[in-house]
Amino acid sequence: MSLTFHRTFSLSRSSIAKVISLAKYKPGFKREDLGKSTDLGTVYQEAMPRYALRAGLLDKSNALTVFGRFVAQHDPTLEKVSTQWLLHYHLAAPHGPTAFWNYLVRTRFVPGNIFTAADLIADLTAFLQQEAGKNPAPDSVRSTITVFLGTYLKTDGLGRLGLVEEINTKTYRVLSTDAPPLWALGYALSEYWRAHYDERLTINLDDLSQGDFASIFLLGEEGLTRLLLQLKQEGMLDLYRISRPYQVVLLQPSLEYALQKMYVG
Repeated sequence: MSLTFHRTFSLSRSSIAKVISLAKYKPGFKREDLGKSTDLGTVYQEAMPRYALRAGLLDKSNALTVFGRFVAQHDPTLEKVSTQWLLHYHLAAPHGPTAFWNYLVRTRFVPGNIFTAADLIADLTAFLQQEAGKNPAPDSVRSTITVFLGTYLKTDGLGRLGLVEEINTKTYRVLSTDAPPLWALGYALSEYWRAHYDERLTINLDDLSQGDFASIFLLGEEGLTRLLLQLKQEGMLDLYRISRPYQVVLLQPSLEYALQKMYVG
């Protein structure tokens, strides 16, 4: 489960920016390269490349992914809201390397939902018991929940997305945030389709609106359909809603297609 990949630190965009800057000029960099080329501390040198991998920016060899290359070129400080939505998407994707992140987002990130840190600790403990078949170390679970919440509350993390607020000590509310930018959703759709449906040309809309995909973006069927109709107008997909089950046809499956629209226009 790679539960402690974070080394007790929340995601830091300013730190990840230094990692992808190095990866742009030195693909496959080693940890000692971070020590020589950046001011990241020893533990950050471990944690931030791991975040960059789980957030879709690096591959397992520390080279930039397609998404990472566009970010390094067009948003090197990771300031754009579209970029931050996709960091969240990759962290929470069910096919990604951070399965517990997906579980927490899917279970708790419903607009208006109120939960405590203790609720998340119980959720994560139960999830790990089921998936790994053993009891996780309590300290690791607590630190992971602190890191998870910090990622969505801190400005240098994903706080600008406005997904969660702290309403009193260790009690949190999920907010009704703005929908993700259109082409961020378009990229995520292509990436999700590639991971789950491979070469299929058509899928049921319900597969997206009632499953992980919509829940990652805190969208219901109506909100997701509204964005898909906009992508249809842009020529990325077709959406057939004559009779249920409604069908989605992906016309432009290329990740680069959506990223080009998102960052270049």
